[in-house]
Amino acid sequence: MGLPKLTFSSSSFSLRREGYTVQVNVNDYLDIYCPHYNTSVPEGRMEQYILYMVSLEGYQACDISLGSKRWECNRPRAPHSPIKFSEKFQRYSAFSLGYEFHAGQEYYYISTPMHNHRRSCLRMKVFVCCRSPPFSGDRAISTLPPFTIGPEVKIEDLDHFNPEMPKLEKSISGTSPKWEQLPLALAVAFFLMILLAS
Repeated sequence: MGLPKLTFSSSSFSLRREGYTVQVNVNDYLDIYCPHYNTSVPEGRMEQYILYMVSLEGYQACDISLGSKRWECNRPRAPHSPIKFSEKFQRYSAFSLGYEFHAGQEYYYISTPMHNHRRSCLRMKVFVCCRSPPFSGDRAISTLPPFTIGPEVKIEDLDHFNPEMPKLEKSISGTSPKWEQLPLALAVAFFLMILLAS
């Protein structure tokens, strides 16, 4: 079963009440669509939102100061289609400011309207469910990197812990440039430039 197509707008009744929850697995993507309008809708009726990821308290009180901005839905007449944001629920992020999500935890999103403050707060919980580890037959496959200290290494043994490091070898293919050949290459290039100029 796929994840729902989620449009953050006041017409989504489920987002206007507390308790709406989407369940995802680790490494799933949740696509969030901004409201989108054609040219016949007056600008004053177009919804534009700022979406935030907040703490539980921020979710309950609809308080944006208890979280951080994730996205802005500020182009309601975007050409061709609505603006879409995708949240990847990954355990590790390669970016220093990236978000990391852990199985068994709930995460909270709220949005506030950019212009019409009479509209209600929209809320959503995301529950990250566990994904079972890979199996081979009846035994789990070890996923520890080769230089990870496993549970069998005791703290007092760390002074003597010396994993075998891979041996580095010098390239002998002969394809790498040599500094001795640089003056010759420059002379040939200079000679060709003189021939082309004359």
